[in-house]
Amino acid sequence: MNKNPNGAINQAYSLVIIGVIAAVLSIPAFIFLYKYVPALEINLSDSVIRLDHIILFLLLFFLLYYLLKKLRMLVLIVVFTGAVVLTITNFANIYTLENLYHDYSTLLYDISKNTLKEKFSNRELKFLKEDKLREAINYKNPEVRNYAVNIANKHFAETRNLSTNLKWVHFFSIFTEVHNKWNYVYDPKNEDYYSSANETIKQLEFDDSFKGDCDDHSILMAACIRAVGGEVRLIKTKVEMKDGSTVGHMYPEVKLGDVKDLETVVYLIKNIYFVEETKGKSIHYYQDTKGYIWLNFDYNDNFPGGRYQSNIRESEIEV
Repeated sequence: MNKNPNGAINQAYSLVIIGVIAAVLSIPAFIFLYKYVPALEINLSDSVIRLDHIILFLLLFFLLYYLLKKLRMLVLIVVFTGAVVLTITNFANIYTLENLYHDYSTLLYDISKNTLKEKFSNRELKFLKEDKLREAINYKNPEVRNYAVNIANKHFAETRNLSTNLKWVHFFSIFTEVHNKWNYVYDPKNEDYYSSANETIKQLEFDDSFKGDCDDHSILMAACIRAVGGEVRLIKTKVEMKDGSTVGHMYPEVKLGDVKDLETVVYLIKNIYFVEETKGKSIHYYQDTKGYIWLNFDYNDNFPGGRYQSNIRESEIEV
């Protein structure tokens, strides 16, 4: 029986071409699906291997490879339909090629070099004057609500479509507006004065700026974030000074999602919304016992996820 070497070569070329096409088609499918697969990591000495990424991509590749071999015409119809849909969504500005590019960039972005998971000492003490604090965070006040929704849309209008979650852009815009207008002023000596959110907002009538201490900043930030659908908590801590003494401090943290959301959030902060502000700096975050990610919204840095003043979590309340 004579063997046909040309036929074997052609078959080999065909398999290679099918493999390349399957790999190319796996990329957009992976970008769409990887956010819905639970994270599975292996921590090495200097890096993290995402097993969930590897497993999902291989499953997609072999599935598409099989379909291309067995159901080539059906796959081509699906690919053509997908291309038509992407073209329509691109021109309709629903999901553009720029969105696809940034989703792919998010996938490749190495957050391990750009984030710092903080390790805290949780003391779980009772939050003193909690009732007065909650009363000051009057996010249902019409003046507070109106102010919050307006500043939530003031910044990043041209790039908000690049975020997979509009709430994140709203939170970043609120942070930017409050941070840019904040001026630190001490409370009366030996007293804690809690300025309500609407009281602080009224200060804008004088010179278009806010004044107050860390408590007042936390109250206003919490009220604005809460007014636009966010989840926020306030943390009390002790900060060690250069002379060895300690002072009390309060700051807000905002819930951004889970570990997978963190990948996207860090990319957005570092590469789209706060590029200049975060150069050479890490995004600091706290992960609670349920695995949710909370970003520091204190005034230490001019971007969300700035450095913490202390690793002590003396008391905390969720608004």
